[in-house]
Amino acid sequence: MRRISVVSVSAVIVFASLMIGVGRLAGAQDVNPGDHPARGSWNVTSDPGDTEYAPRLVMLSADGGAFFVSGEKLTGVGAWEPTGETTAIVTFTVVTNGPAQIVTRAAIEVSADGQAFTGTFTNEAVVDPVGGITSGELGPGTLTGTRMVAEAPGTPVETFDEFFALPGATPEASPEG
Repeated sequence: MRRISVVSVSAVIVFASLMIGVGRLAGAQDVNPGDHPARGSWNVTSDPGDTEYAPRLVMLSADGGAFFVSGEKLTGVGAWEPTGETTAIVTFTVVTNGPAQIVTRAAIEVSADGQAFTGTFTNEAVVDPVGGITSGELGPGTLTGTRMVAEAPGTPVETFDEFFALPGATPEASPEG
């Protein structure tokens, strides 16, 4: 008798675990990063912002990876995941000079047309990643993003040679001797 109830309880636990797992999988598919409106490439501005680091470009990939470029100074790698039909969280880590890092955490909401987002963010300076010394999260700041779109080439206004010609390199500017 006891053996039957242990087997029955075990079967119920296995069945319940499978059903919970299937439920989680179905829920995750509803907001799959590959189908989420946050996926794509974005021009991003922030407040507070620093013009030294503008423009800020962000790419959120279909596999949940994230890439961040800011001016000539900073590049970050991270991850993102949907939190709802039009909302997501994003985390980037930027390595600075030395062992220090900056961790940016953001929560965004994509507009109904999918062409923009707004959100908030915090930054945390990780002064010593090995020792765990940090500033704690600072903020919040605000974000706005505009979707980047592919464009075909337009009609050129001049050639590359004309644009990159050095001043004084034209025959008209050459001194005649």
